[in-house]
Amino acid sequence: MAEFSKQYQEAFDFAWHDFDYEEICAKLQPNEFYPLICEGLGTLGVGKSESGDMLFGIRDDEDPDMMVFRTLDQMISLVKTQGRG
Repeated sequence: MAEFSKQYQEAFDFAWHDFDYEEICAKLQPNEFYPLICEGLGTLGVGKSESGDMLFGIRDDEDPDMMVFRTLDQMISLVKTQGRG
């Protein structure tokens, strides 16, 4: 079953959410990552940077075996440009 984050719900006026990435990120230490897929954003999980910023892991377009990290604003913009929102 597909799961959606509160961040996707708020950004795209989706009807509901299953989990909140911000709540999860608040429990992480810097440089930790929690794998939890959001179908709407296309994210593989959430992490906390060295400086405490929330970052989302996604597959790299050029190397699908590699994960790259993006901010929430970058993820929302990416979803909008791909027409998935």
